[in-house]
Amino acid sequence: MTITDPKAALEEVRRFIDLLIKDKELHQEKSDGDDERTRIESETLRLQPLIEAIGREIDPDEDPGRFKYHTIMAGMWGWGTALNAAERLIGILEQQEKRAAIFGQQGPVLTAENLHRWIWHAAVDLWDSGHFKEAVRSAAAAVEEQTSLKINRNDLTGTSIFNEAFSLEPPESGRPRLRFAHIGETAGSGKKSQEWKSAHEGAMAFGRGCFQGIRNLQAHGTRDLPEQQALEYLAALSVLARWVDDARIEMSSKS
Repeated sequence: MTITDPKAALEEVRRFIDLLIKDKELHQEKSDGDDERTRIESETLRLQPLIEAIGREIDPDEDPGRFKYHTIMAGMWGWGTALNAAERLIGILEQQEKRAAIFGQQGPVLTAENLHRWIWHAAVDLWDSGHFKEAVRSAAAAVEEQTSLKINRNDLTGTSIFNEAFSLEPPESGRPRLRFAHIGETAGSGKKSQEWKSAHEGAMAFGRGCFQGIRNLQAHGTRDLPEQQALEYLAALSVLARWVDDARIEMSSKS
């Protein structure tokens, strides 16, 4: 998860601080049980998970429990740590433009959770535990399984699945094809359009490349992958997964 709207995040953190300050004032007035304080506390607790999420994203090295209520001594106000942590978030958010000017723009961010569902569902548990190589292998296996299921060819494995699925040859009995429905097959001359040929030949070659260059090379050895490299491999497999998932199945008329 990334913060795409820093201004909105800043507004929510400021609102959280305003609630805490008001709650502190009511505490000092000893208005426990007062309807206004009950409302403030309820609104603060509802907002707290969002503030925690913002904190995890922009200030991940700090204590994850810093926005919670902490009872230190009887009668003392317990939101002091949360107020200080929220003020720190305000500082970070307000300084983002200055940081960009000093350190340079970060550019686009690729988030693993937005990858195709076949990929992320297969990889997430291994990824979260730091097993990046195994996450890539699991994702590749998921694409292989889903593709063979879609074309009903459990007799095929690896690159042969994509050679068959995206072959330019027409489907035959027991040998269906995957076709991109948004690309017309024939040109004005009645021949196969170059765009159609490029799309399907490209998908076939890309599928082979993913399995020969990514899946097969990660099937051996024990040395793990760096996180960034593993994420790039998952991104490539995600592209392949989307193509397979979006393609329609074309069966032989004689099937």
